Amino acid sequence: MDPSPIPPPPLDGYVLDDAEEWEYFGEGAANVLYRYIGADPFFGPYLLRLRKRLPGAPTTQQLHAYLHSRWAPLLGDYLLKTEIVKLGINIIPDLNSMLAMSGAEEATDWSGRPIKPPKKRRLLDDTESWGLIVEDMSCGNYLYNEMEMRPESMQEDEEMDDAQDEGSDEWKDMAMIEFKPKWLAQSPNAPASWVLCRTCAVRHMQSAKKQTNGSLCVPGEEVDDLEEEVLDFCPLDLSSGDPARIEKATFAILNMENSVMIADPAPPSDDEGDSYTPAPPTLNQRLVKCLENSLVTLLTNFFRTYPIIPLLTALQSRFGSRGVFTSATLALMGEKDVLPSEDEIRRASLATGEKYEPALSDEDDIWTAMTLRDCSLFLKVWVRKCRGKGMEAKIDAKVGDLDLKGGEGGRAVYWRDVERRLRMGGWYGGKGSTRNCRTGQE
Repeated sequence: MDPSPIPPPPLDGYVLDDAEEWEYFGEGAANVLYRYIGADPFFGPYLLRLRKRLPGAPTTQQLHAYLHSRWAPLLGDYLLKTEIVKLGINIIPDLNSMLAMSGAEEATDWSGRPIKPPKKRRLLDDTESWGLIVEDMSCGNYLYNEMEMRPESMQEDEEMDDAQDEGSDEWKDMAMIEFKPKWLAQSPNAPASWVLCRTCAVRHMQSAKKQTNGSLCVPGEEVDDLEEEVLDFCPLDLSSGDPARIEKATFAILNMENSVMIADPAPPSDDEGDSYTPAPPTLNQRLVKCLENSLVTLLTNFFRTYPIIPLLTALQSRFGSRGVFTSATLALMGEKDVLPSEDEIRRASLATGEKYEPALSDEDDIWTAMTLRDCSLFLKVWVRKCRGKGMEAKIDAKVGDLDLKGGEGGRAVYWRDVERRLRMGGWYGGKGSTRNCRTGQE
């Protein structure tokens, strides 16, 4: 298998109407993912993404149009391949019935680990008539050729084993890494004397709140930072260009909970396990062992030499570069620990001659800026054993979780409030930490 771009499935005029062809794969707060188990080979490299019933959420057609109009020009081939497909009238009700019948203890993530069930599980939106077909970045889909799927080939076909010892031209998807890069560029609202980056400052502020209150009760996207607090992954290390800092960030990323998926090197077998004769290591098993020993080095080199991290850093610096505060907002805040209301900001903006209007320019576009800081990076690692050259590896990088964000629900006010607390609480200045994110020193 050559890790070349996957062709799109034949979706023109296609209608998905058989729920039995899709099995549960995983879910988030707003969507459920399904993996195809039917007979059509075109859907094998894809997952079906269906949205949950959430008030005010964008429709699937709106999200698909947004992904292609906003993100395709910015990310190009790094954008997770996404197509739209028509849904039959029965598939959502049938899948909802399956969701309702499945116990929370049965839910697992993409690596097979149990998912902590939500307090209240939302079903799929039964008014939706479209779904998204998204590129499947999980691993282990291209490990076995037709010969390797035969149990006897692993032990009895000596000619095949000899050929495998010499090498193979087939690429095998052995691993997948998923993580959120977060704030690769410092917040434009950080004070000039900042010591901690935005991510590390939030991490220490929330850690102090947890120690004081004994609970985590602040809503919003910052909960992702909380989960990483112990691992101390600093995004500025990753975007620094310094090999030592990049390696440190890579090690932390690979040790985050549920961030790495390594494919099972053993092919499916009907063997009941009656034989206790140990089989020699297969090619897949040798490749996995080699990959596990070299993953930090491999990814460190990838982050140093490939343009994905510099691209995301540049986009973060480009969009929302004025931050979430106007100069009028900062003047109103002064040294007070009180955020002005939206009406106060509007009146002050008019008084100072500043325009108070929806963001139009890149530097004012905080919605795109916040999406960039909450996206996910998916890395699929392909390996093969070359004759006389050891292991060769390639990495596919895709950006996902680029959901449409807006100011509904007071989200803009919340973002401003987080920045205010970081500034007024001294967290950007290094409060509660010995780390310096400017230099990477602890």
